[in-house]
Amino acid sequence: MNKAIISTIGVCLVAAVGINLLAQTRPYDQIMKDVGATFAALKKDIDSKAEQDAQQDATKLSALFKEVETFWMPLRSKEALEHAKNMQGIAQNIVGAAKADDLKRADTLYAGIGKTCKACHDRHRVQMPDKSFKIRP
Repeated sequence: MNKAIISTIGVCLVAAVGINLLAQTRPYDQIMKDVGATFAALKKDIDSKAEQDAQQDATKLSALFKEVETFWMPLRSKEALEHAKNMQGIAQNIVGAAKADDLKRADTLYAGIGKTCKACHDRHRVQMPDKSFKIRP
């Protein structure tokens, strides 16, 4: 019976590692491009008072920051992980603000995302001579 339990635990561990590796299905630069495009679309939604569109884009942004979190998990960068988790929460707060028709609050929250993005980029990426970026954990 002990062998069965140990085997089951081993299978679960292998499955957990496999799921974690498969969760990162897109290249990081593609995720970041989607974050940038969605972030810009969200600003347009807020400025044009399009609450429904703001809710949708903020929800999408939260999901994208979940992908960012998944990327940073194996790199074990505590700061980057905290930023990604915080950005998911802020994006969800924007959803709530848009639902409540409080686009002024949504705009304030939006500005906070921009500041955090800049801080994370300054800390975790380096521009290469060919103008591409290298990730720095």
